[in-house]
Amino acid sequence: MPNFSVFNTNPDYLRTLIFGHDSSGVSHAAAVNSSGQLLTVIMDGTLSNINISGVTVTSGTLTNILNGTITSVLGATITAGTLTNLLNGTITSVLGATITAGTLTNLLNGTITSVLGATITAGTLTNLLNGTITSVLGATITAGTLSSVTSISQKSFQESASTNLNTADAFTALPAVTTSVLGTYSFFVYNKGPGTNKADARVEVSANGTNWFDDVDTITGIAAGSVDVLVPKTFLKYTRLAYRSSAAGSSATIDVYFNAQGT
Repeated sequence: MPNFSVFNTNPDYLRTLIFGHDSSGVSHAAAVNSSGQLLTVIMDGTLSNINISGVTVTSGTLTNILNGTITSVLGATITAGTLTNLLNGTITSVLGATITAGTLTNLLNGTITSVLGATITAGTLTNLLNGTITSVLGATITAGTLSSVTSISQKSFQESASTNLNTADAFTALPAVTTSVLGTYSFFVYNKGPGTNKADARVEVSANGTNWFDDVDTITGIAAGSVDVLVPKTFLKYTRLAYRSSAAGSSATIDVYFNAQGT
């Protein structure tokens, strides 16, 4: 047919606008940014078959995520669904969601009903109802029940110091330490002198905190300017260190440090 093209060779003629109706039936054009990305926010509904990859969610509520990876979440509220991979961001509120993998760098508020294989690196867990946490790095757990802990990568550590202690002719005992939950512990004793005055030290253990058993003693006394470390041989609930002058009337000044690791 003359003067009528079957094919349109100019793509500019194929452009169109996308409109949507609001609740009042008024039409509005969908807005985009300078890169052509859609700016319209979906306020309600379920995306049941859309592959989401590399999306950043800055606000709103995600009621159901069926599939995909969200690389960054800023201020969103997740009420249901399953998070299989969270790469980065902060979730301000989690209500009933299930997290199966990924890393939570900061959880500010909410309840996680099920955690399967996730790694938590920071933040506070106020309530964990069910699931398994495979790795916790720096998080604080304030409530809930831990039914099983398979491994703790870093042991707890505690220490106490008693300095400038003056020895007497009879043994003086330091306050007892409850060692029932400790795995490894020892007493570090430094004799500050004066002169050549030596100090004796011994470790005492007890099951009731009243009756004490002499467990480990220094052999020749701790010379002035020297250190000795006493490690208990016997495990009981309470452990303490006692000290005295090696020679009557020759007082020495000592510093005692207790170091311990949890199990």
